[in-house]
Amino acid sequence: MTAMFRRLFWFVLGALAALFGYGWLRRQADQVATKESVDQFIDGLVDRVMTAKDKVSDTVGGAAGGKRDSTSDDLFE
Repeated sequence: MTAMFRRLFWFVLGALAALFGYGWLRRQADQVATKESVDQFIDGLVDRVMTAKDKVSDTVGGAAGGKRDSTSDDLFE
């Protein structure tokens, strides 16, 4: 009889821990998801694209030797 109550106690304690743990993890995930706004995400994406464009432009420009009159920089300024 005592073993049955002990098992029931640990089962209920585990169920409560799982329930509260799930709620805590969900709140943490929501905080992380809303930490970076859409504007910040777009700004970061544009910065990464511009960096990649500059690297490609430097690589291609160095291989071509000369600079053209019209470049892709006109599109981004």
